[in-house]
Amino acid sequence: MTSRWALKRALKWMVEWGTALSGAGMIYRAGSAFRTGSRILTYHRIADVPADSFTVSTRHFREHMAYLSDHHKVISLDRMVSGLRGGHPPEPGCVAVTLDDGYKEGASTVSEVLDLYRITATFFVVTGVLDGKISYLSGDFLNWDEVRQIAAAGFSIGSHTVSHRSLGEMSQSDAAIELSESRRRITEELHSVPRALSYPYGTMRDFSPLVVSEAANAGYSYAVTAIHGLNHPECDPLLLRRTTLSAGDGISTFRLIMKGCLDPWYFVDKWGYKFQRPRNPG
Repeated sequence: MTSRWALKRALKWMVEWGTALSGAGMIYRAGSAFRTGSRILTYHRIADVPADSFTVSTRHFREHMAYLSDHHKVISLDRMVSGLRGGHPPEPGCVAVTLDDGYKEGASTVSEVLDLYRITATFFVVTGVLDGKISYLSGDFLNWDEVRQIAAAGFSIGSHTVSHRSLGEMSQSDAAIELSESRRRITEELHSVPRALSYPYGTMRDFSPLVVSEAANAGYSYAVTAIHGLNHPECDPLLLRRTTLSAGDGISTFRLIMKGCLDPWYFVDKWGYKFQRPRNPG
C-alpha cells in the first residue's frame, strides 16, 4: 500500500473522529440533510488479506453487512433512485450496496455474505475485462458465466464501461463508444438491459457535463460517482454520490461512517480531487 493511501487514510480517520468527538456529527444527524439523505456504499475487492488500499478484508466486509442487517434497511439501487427521482425518498436510514470492477470473489465470498444477511447489491463490471480484451487491470475477475450466475441470484449488474479508463480524460466520441458498447455487451450476454453506470475512478476529473450527457444518450437511467455524501430528493440521477469503503475500515470506523462522520470528505472530493488521484498518463 502506498504512502499516498496511508496519508489519505490518516486524514479520513481525522475527519471521522474529529466530526464524532467535536459534536458536529450529532448536530449534522439532527438536521434534515442527514435525515432525508440516502446512502450508497462502494466496495471494490474483498479478500482475506488486503493487498492494496481498495481491498476490504473479508472479516470487515462480513462485519459491515451484519451491521447493516441489524441497523439499516438495505434496498436495491434501482428502488432508491426511483424514490429520489420521484421526490419520495425511502424511509430514513436506507442504504444501497454497490461493488465496482467485477472481481472474482463476487461470485463466491461476496455473494455468500450478501445472501447470509439477505442484502441485495449492484455489481458494476468492465466488459473489456469480461471479453478478455483488457489485461492492464490487476486482479482476478469474473467471467461472463459468473456474471450470469450473480444476476440469476437476484443481484443487479451495471456498466463500468469497456476499458475502465477515465471518461473525463478522453474525447466525447470515445466516451460515447465506451458507454454504448459496454451497455450493448451486457445486454447481449445477460438478455437484460443495464440501467446503471459507474464512472471509472469517479472523481471530479473523471466525468463532465458532456460525459453525463453521453451517459443519458447511451440509455443509462442513473450513474454513480466516487464523490462522498448522501443523495437527496430531486438530485441528478446521473450524478449520484457514494461512500467508499477501503482497507482498514473496521467495524468501529464503519459505524462512524454510517453516522455521517465521513460526509465532510465531500469537500475534499470537490476541491482536492487533483491530489487524490494522479492524472492518467497519455
